[in-house]
Amino acid sequence: MDLLIINLVFSSVAPLLLWRLRQKALAILQVPFVVAMWIMLPEMLPLSAPRADSTFLWWTLFYFNMAFGYLGMGMLLFRWANRFWGTEEKREEERNIM
Repeated sequence: MDLLIINLVFSSVAPLLLWRLRQKALAILQVPFVVAMWIMLPEMLPLSAPRADSTFLWWTLFYFNMAFGYLGMGMLLFRWANRFWGTEEKREEERNIM
């Protein structure tokens, strides 16, 4: 259950990451899915068995949001790496040209 909540929080932060990376359309697209996932969470937590249709819908929302979360994290790491290693490669190319 702890990993589930951690992944829910990570999925909820993904629109903020996408917004920060200037991917505003993707961030706005994901917000309704994150809200729906959190609204359906109390139905998944009780010890009694949830309905089959709500379980399928919740897990679909969960995996969809996780994919967007990892997309945002990958874009952030790519830009971070490009900031540090991309500039050094450009410097080496400039040295080789001169």
